[in-house]
Amino acid sequence: MKRSSLKHILLFLVFAAQASVVSAQCDDWKWPEGEMKATAEEKNVLYTDALRNSNFEAAKKPHQWILENAPDLNTAIYINGEKIYKGLMESTKDEAQQQVYFDSLIMMYTMRVKYCGEEEAVIVREAYETYKQNARKVSELPNMLELFDRAFELKGNDMDYYVILPYMSTVVNNAKYVKKLTEVEILDRYDKIMSIIDYNLAEGNDDERWNSYKSKVDGMLVSVVKVDCDFVRNNLGPKFNDNPDDLKLAKKIFGFMLNGKCTDDPLWLEAGKKIQEKQPEFGLAKNIGLKLKGENNEEAEKFFTQAISLTEDPGNKADMYIQLGTMKSGSAAREMYRKALAADPTKREAYGAIGYLYYGSFENCAGKQDIVKDRAVFLAAYDMFERAGNSKMMQSAKEQFPSKEEIFTYNYNAGASITVGCWIGETTTIRTRD
Repeated sequence: MKRSSLKHILLFLVFAAQASVVSAQCDDWKWPEGEMKATAEEKNVLYTDALRNSNFEAAKKPHQWILENAPDLNTAIYINGEKIYKGLMESTKDEAQQQVYFDSLIMMYTMRVKYCGEEEAVIVREAYETYKQNARKVSELPNMLELFDRAFELKGNDMDYYVILPYMSTVVNNAKYVKKLTEVEILDRYDKIMSIIDYNLAEGNDDERWNSYKSKVDGMLVSVVKVDCDFVRNNLGPKFNDNPDDLKLAKKIFGFMLNGKCTDDPLWLEAGKKIQEKQPEFGLAKNIGLKLKGENNEEAEKFFTQAISLTEDPGNKADMYIQLGTMKSGSAAREMYRKALAADPTKREAYGAIGYLYYGSFENCAGKQDIVKDRAVFLAAYDMFERAGNSKMMQSAKEQFPSKEEIFTYNYNAGASITVGCWIGETTTIRTRD
């Protein structure tokens, strides 16, 4: 389309009598009255036949006549107009001519909104086509951002997948080259984009694609905003304190601080607890328990116990029982290790943990009356270390076995059974260290 023709259309839009009324009635065919109807019908046949044969140049002139004389004829004239000017853009490598066709393509979107009131139907495509044509033009970046912002406003979670990365790319390019976006404004748009991704993931829409978008969008963000621990603390922390039930904000804080390796910050832990409260899952319960362990064992135990209830995997259950065992002593700890083995018999380290319990119980359990009976704790410990495959501790335990002289003195025989006293209550076999 020549620039003079485009200007003619622009002037027509400005002065047309219908311009002041936005109609959403383009579903029906509104033919002009009188002799104009026959001409309109003829032009419609001419351009649609040409379009059907991919003769975009031949379709242009009769289509333009309809735009000028019957702009509210039907939505089809704008849908087909889009096809015509996309086809013309692809038919030439001349950048100046492509720009002319692109201007006409944008006019199709503008006129469709003006005469048919169908902004939601075209806004995403307009933003995307503008991005494809002008992504490298700094002067066009603000307009592109405005289009994408408007698309999100209208489409929300229904935003088409193919504009997710272009939208974030436009945000980044505005930040880098136009330099009028504050960090808060960048994050606001990042939030919008991530909310669309999270929605689609929650809906189970092609997880692989949306998960890849998530990591790519995160990567784009950190290219323009230094999302370190201080940033999260100073910018997101106050918001979280004001609205601790904001799950999306909690996830953002948790993810940023995890990536920033600032999981020792209390804010990370509080965000994690909120996520676990709203959307409980095994992995997070486990990690929160590990973080609390040693500092608040009572609370850590609650999360490890919750983690057990959130998994059907035997190995995961066993791991949590082992963690619970490490926070207890004596028979209570052994009970947890035995539950670990009941959940998953392959967790041989649980036998080793019981072995350490027995090995370390000598001072508390020794009655100081019968050295063989007192040293039987090491015999029981050896048995557990053997089951665990821990040869080093087997040797250490053996070095603490009673001697041949001691079993003779206390009237025992090697190979005989002996019951370990105290809380242990295990029956084992008498052996000597020499």
